[in-house]
Amino acid sequence: MIRESLWKQFGASIDMLINAVSAYPENRWYEEKKFFYNAYHVAIFLDYYLSIPAAPLSSPLPFTISEEIPPRCIDDIVPDRIYSQAEILAYLQASRKKCHDLIFNLTDAEFAMEWIETDGNKKMPVFELFLYNMRHVQHHAAQLNMMLRTDTGDAPGWIRAAR
Repeated sequence: MIRESLWKQFGASIDMLINAVSAYPENRWYEEKKFFYNAYHVAIFLDYYLSIPAAPLSSPLPFTISEEIPPRCIDDIVPDRIYSQAEILAYLQASRKKCHDLIFNLTDAEFAMEWIETDGNKKMPVFELFLYNMRHVQHHAAQLNMMLRTDTGDAPGWIRAAR
């Protein structure tokens, strides 16, 4: 029951993120970089926090750690280019599957083990990491929905549970 509930809520958070990215007007994708940078940031960290055990930050959509943060960028993880909406969505779909598979395939002992960030300062049980990651996804999905409402007057609705 706990795994199914965790999936329904985490999956719903990812689905809301996917819906927000999908709803952004494609003709504005390369113009309004704040939306892109936010979507990229959450995609990277969704995948990173699903790396069990912890592994160095990496992505199929390459980035550079930069001391000079470009305008509208969220942090020092700067994408090597503006990736297309389709590329971000494919990455999110792959992470959604990864999340589902981990939730249903990790053992109870693996859920209880410590996740220790290799190049940072985060340390927590894997189960707590799932909750932390879900909160991060929902935070950014809400930001993207707010940008959508501001830019287009509309945003996708709430998703109660993932299927």
